[in-house]
This record gives sequence, C-alpha cells and structure tokens, in this order.
Amino acid sequence: MPILDFLPLARVQIRGVADVQESQIQDGKAGNITTLDLMKKLAVEKSRDPRVRHVALAVLQQAGVGSQNYVKEALAIGRYVQQYCRYVQDARTVEQVHDPVMLLSQIAEGRCAADCDDQATLIAALLLSIGHDPAFRAVRWTSKYGPYNHVYVVDYTNNWGQPKQRVVLDAILKRSPIGTEYPHQSGDEYPVYG
Repeated sequence: MPILDFLPLARVQIRGVADVQESQIQDGKAGNITTLDLMKKLAVEKSRDPRVRHVALAVLQQAGVGSQNYVKEALAIGRYVQQYCRYVQDARTVEQVHDPVMLLSQIAEGRCAADCDDQATLIAALLLSIGHDPAFRAVRWTSKYGPYNHVYVVDYTNNWGQPKQRVVLDAILKRSPIGTEYPHQSGDEYPVYG
C-alpha cells in the first residue's frame, strides 16, 4: 500500500494532460540528448504543479525527515519512487517519456510502471518542487563513447554547515538501497534546471 494512499490530491484524475510525450527522434546519442531535453522540460514544468509539491512534502513527512536535512530529503524522494514504481521497459523501437503527474496518480492507484527515464523525470520533478537542483546522469555500461544505456538522478546537496554530497537516486535498482551507483564505463551529467 503506497505511503500516500491517504492523499486526495494524488488521486485526482488528470484531464487535458498528455500521459505520454511521443515524437520522432534520432538514433544514438543525438536521440539520447533529445530525450534528456524532453525529460528536463517535463520535470521543470511539472515541478510547478501543486500536486507534485504536495506529494513531495507528504513523502518527507511520512519518512520523518527533519527540517533542512536535504540529503535525507533526496534519499526519501528516491526511496519513494523506488518502492512504488515498478521498472518496465518501453515498447521496442519506441521512446516514451511519461508525465510525472500521471505516474503519481498511478502510484496512488497501486499500478505505477515506468522505465529509467520516466522514474528519473518523476524524481527530478519531486526534488525541484522542494527546492533541490538535480541533474540527470546518463551512462554507458560497456563503452566510453556512443549512445547512453541508462539514466538516473544525482543531487548535489548539503545539510547546514556541511560540505556538499553527491546523492545518487537510481530508482530502478530494486534490490539495492537508494543511493547505490552501479559501475559503468562512462557517463555525463545534465543539470535539470538551467
């Protein structure tokens, strides 16, 4: 049962919002960049939706995160998506980026399923709604060059009076604690806002 089952705003039906953004994209790294640009646009836009902030604040409250503990905020948001959104690949030959508000609605209904770019977009929108400045980390598992194979969120944040920490939020790793980063050959970070 999702932590936010009690939230009426998470159950609001979405009207007039496209569930999925689809467009023609190139193959390879150029297609990856187009997808990352769409993810950034969706995360920023949806972070302004009061329902997204409402859910983010409820997650923090439910997790017992104290004020100004930004590292624990990021981990709580990542853990929430990791726990309540199943990993499922996109259809073959189709890249889909799902609306974060739609995914929150699916979480409230107990039926959320999304791939890495969807889960990363949702985490980024939730973090942006509470003042964090996340980045998307796109990685290549086995080569140093070419198209990316996976994407997740990193958040550089700090608690009051402490140095910045790099918090890894890869929600598709269901058997590992949030904060785990699997080894990869190479990768790049793309700030979500800016």
